[in-house]
Amino acid sequence: MTETEFRAEIALRGGQPNFVELAAEYFKAEHSHDFTARGLVLAGEFTLSFAGTAHHLVAGADFELAAGIPHTERTGAAGARLLAARFTP
Repeated sequence: MTETEFRAEIALRGGQPNFVELAAEYFKAEHSHDFTARGLVLAGEFTLSFAGTAHHLVAGADFELAAGIPHTERTGAAGARLLAARFTP
């Protein structure tokens, strides 16, 4: 997915995308959010793990994670740059 496509989708859903910069070797222990997260990896690599599966994402990959889903987040040696939006259920 391109950044233009992602921005168009988010706008159609009434959202506002924001840039997120994650440091190299970033790790966030299991947690959940009270919002649905929609994201696009712009650079680097980002691993989102939930329901027993690790989803390794690189530039151009997009994801959506429903509110309340326990998950972990991790980046690689170069960190990651994401474009992300939040949607309240």
